[in-house]
Amino acid sequence: MKLNRFSKVVAGSLLAVSAFASNAHDIYIWPSFFAVDTDKPKSITVDITASHTTFRPDFSMPSNGVKVFGADGKQVRRVGSFYQGAQRSTFDMKVEEPGTYALVYERGPSYFSRYTVGKRETEKRLRASKSAAKQQMPKNGKNLETTKYFTIAMSYLTNGAPTDTVLAPKNTGFELVPVTHPSDYVTGEDIEIQALFNGEPVKDLDFTIEKEGPQYQEEPLVLELKSDNDGMINFSLEEGGRFMLKVYHKKTSDDVEADFDITRVYYAFEVIYE
Repeated sequence: MKLNRFSKVVAGSLLAVSAFASNAHDIYIWPSFFAVDTDKPKSITVDITASHTTFRPDFSMPSNGVKVFGADGKQVRRVGSFYQGAQRSTFDMKVEEPGTYALVYERGPSYFSRYTVGKRETEKRLRASKSAAKQQMPKNGKNLETTKYFTIAMSYLTNGAPTDTVLAPKNTGFELVPVTHPSDYVTGEDIEIQALFNGEPVKDLDFTIEKEGPQYQEEPLVLELKSDNDGMINFSLEEGGRFMLKVYHKKTSDDVEADFDITRVYYAFEVIYE
């Protein structure tokens, strides 16, 4: 597969087909600045939106999934007023302490079921758990399969010198861990990110990275990677800008209401040109 001028792969294998082709909307949370350097309180605007196109808002998201963690790792309970418009939601947060903050949007669990009917086995879908789907589907329905979805959008903001507290894994569920500090993402240098499930590396996981503004590019960047035995991906980017990393993690569910659990993670980050 030919890579365009925006990127080069340092490690990891390219995939022939994107793992995200079937996903209707990406969800991102991103600050107006990914890095500031101030010893006075500074208000940063944060947007949350669902999108067909990287960093182009299409549908706003509700406020109940928003979390901000300060440089000390504790959740910031007070942020500015939240506004939910038609295409984007936004709020202001005050950056007062030095260090790295985590911005997280979480949604789920959400249950989706599918089944087939008729001789042609036409597929039908329901927003329902397994037991609810059994009650709603027709008597001739069959091949019922239910998936429980969790969605996480994340980004980081650093004030002054970077810190690592908010980057530490919780070792619970599926997580992305920035091994390279997000404030150190610069052009031409290696960026490492690790995938973990309950603290253990997840290998052979498909990742997609897209650059902002594909509608303005003749050859939009779509970089596709696979995690190694240590759950790591390693890449570098030759042009600066804002990027979206997307990954799905699928496992057999322990929930009687679902056959599979899927966690979708969307990581918005900035690469500085040097």
